[in-house]
Amino acid sequence: MIQPDAAKVLIYALRDRHLLVFDEPDFPAVQLQVPGGTVELGEDIATAAAREFEEETGFAPDELHPLGVHDYRFEKEGREHHHRRHYFRCHISETAPATWLHYEMTPFGGGDPIGFRFFWLPIEDARQRLGYGMQALLEHL
Repeated sequence: MIQPDAAKVLIYALRDRHLLVFDEPDFPAVQLQVPGGTVELGEDIATAAAREFEEETGFAPDELHPLGVHDYRFEKEGREHHHRRHYFRCHISETAPATWLHYEMTPFGGGDPIGFRFFWLPIEDARQRLGYGMQALLEHL
């Protein structure tokens, strides 16, 4: 079996049948996403999910519930990539606003902080609008 290039975590945060999503105002071509990121070497999957969620959103997730694993393959710069994605579900504090801007201060690969604009999208809309295959396990919510 071919090993994945990276282990990833993706978090479906829910509130009132809405999913937390974000875009990147400085990079309009970037598709709509859910919080997540790369599992660091030796890091527990659930620990990585909690860390990535807080780094990207500014909020600590409540209890994370594993939803499943999905292998995502894509081509970038002429090379085939394979990510093993571990999906989680959580709720977020009621104090989370309807929309907010948060800066990822430690983007993967280094570089300048990246601004993420978060908002809540009905799950059915997210199924149509999420990019990069991130809707893969929405049916498990």
